[in-house]
Amino acid sequence: MNFDITKDLDQELLEIRKSLISSDYNTQEEKDFFAEKIIVKKVKKGEFLIREGQFIKASYHLYKGCIREYYLKDGEEKTVSFYTAGDSLSEEENTANRVPSAISLECVCECIISIFTFEVEKEMFRRFPRLESQCRVGAEKRYSNYKTEINNYLSSSPGERYENLMKTKPEIFQFVPLYHIASYLGVKPESLSRIRNRLRTSSSLK
Repeated sequence: MNFDITKDLDQELLEIRKSLISSDYNTQEEKDFFAEKIIVKKVKKGEFLIREGQFIKASYHLYKGCIREYYLKDGEEKTVSFYTAGDSLSEEENTANRVPSAISLECVCECIISIFTFEVEKEMFRRFPRLESQCRVGAEKRYSNYKTEINNYLSSSPGERYENLMKTKPEIFQFVPLYHIASYLGVKPESLSRIRNRLRTSSSLK
C-alpha cells in the first residue's frame, strides 16, 4: 500500500475527512493533528491492504465497501472474516511482536478507508497521552468481540453460521462471491447451495 496519497480527494472523501476532525471529544490541537496525519482514500476492487508475509504498517477503518480476510493453506484460500462499513482492522499482536502478517486483507469491491500508520500513532501517543488509554480500551474491546465471534463460530453449524451472517452482515451478499462465503462457512460451494435452498424452503413454509 502507498500511504502518501493525500491529495485530489473527491467530495465523498472530503466529507469523511471532515467527520474525522469534527468530534466534540477532541481538542483543537488534536483535530489539527488528525487533519494533517490521517489519510482517507478509495481502494479499488481486488487491491490488498496487506498480503500474507508482509509487515503491517498501519491500522484501518472501513467507511464503505467490504474487505475479506483470508490465509493460505496447502495453496487454498481460507476465508476468515468479512469487514464492512464501520469496522476497524488492526493486527496489534503481530505488530507488537514484529512478525509478518499471517493473513491477507483484500478489497472485494471498491472501498473507502482511513489509514493510520503506526509511526503517526506513536507520535499521537507522545503528543496526546490521554488518547493512548482511549485507544487501548478500543483495542481490548475489539479483542473481546473477536474472541466472542470465534467461540460462536466454532460452536455453530455451517447453516447457523450462514444465518448469522445474514443477520449481522447482510450487505456482504451484494459484494462477495458465494464461493468466498462457502469458504468462510467451512463448506464446499455445493453444500452452500443446499443450505440456501433449505432456508428458502423453510421460509416459504412459514
